[in-house]
Amino acid sequence: MDYTMEVFIVDDEQRALDSLSKLLTNFFEHIKILGTALNVDDAYSQILQKKPQLIFLDIEMGKESGFNLLEKFEEIDFHIVFLTAHEEYALRAIKFSAIDYIIKPAGISDLKTLFQKISNNPIKSSDNQNIKHMFGNFLTKDKSEHKIALPVTEGIEFIKVNDIISVIADGSYTHFSLRSKNDLTVSKNLKFFESILTEYGFFRIHNSTLINLKYIKIVGKSSGGYVVMENDVEYSISKSRKEEFMKVLSV
Repeated sequence: MDYTMEVFIVDDEQRALDSLSKLLTNFFEHIKILGTALNVDDAYSQILQKKPQLIFLDIEMGKESGFNLLEKFEEIDFHIVFLTAHEEYALRAIKFSAIDYIIKPAGISDLKTLFQKISNNPIKSSDNQNIKHMFGNFLTKDKSEHKIALPVTEGIEFIKVNDIISVIADGSYTHFSLRSKNDLTVSKNLKFFESILTEYGFFRIHNSTLINLKYIKIVGKSSGGYVVMENDVEYSISKSRKEEFMKVLSV
């Protein structure tokens, strides 16, 4: 990378701030740390003054959160990388919205990958849209209104989780069958989507097949077991997953 990237770090734990600052200073010559903050108000005033290109932002900061900070900005004209120590709901909301994140403590390889991605993707107006959808997923209790960001060839499509019938693996690609429109294909693997869709009533009936249980029309016993979905597409149930699948259906 042949240019300097100016960053700002927000975390309510001094040890975490110092650790990330040290890592960035020692291993990334192109990174310039403009400042750090332990709370939302201090972070907001410094960011307005110093105008960093990238902000590392902790999700949970005592009684405050990274979301409280972002709500203060009318326009977000900087990259955001969320920091979190837990694979919990907030992190799933971030995954849904195609927002960058790092699980603490940050690792050198994770940071290298992140900086390479950011250097190849300048700030776009769609980034603000991603963040708005993230807020919607995080704050809306009605899961039927939650949306997932799917990176497609033309950009990013936001699809209601409730609109997904099935998710099918195809190597490093994944196909989405939807109720309201034609299928979509994205360049992420099935495991990524399984990790965030399971709590929405999805079940993996085969190594290559994740289905929305609410749209099952038929469960058949022949040929080792199969399901027919609302769109009349049939999928096989693998032997290794059949017992657990039947238990889920009986609940």
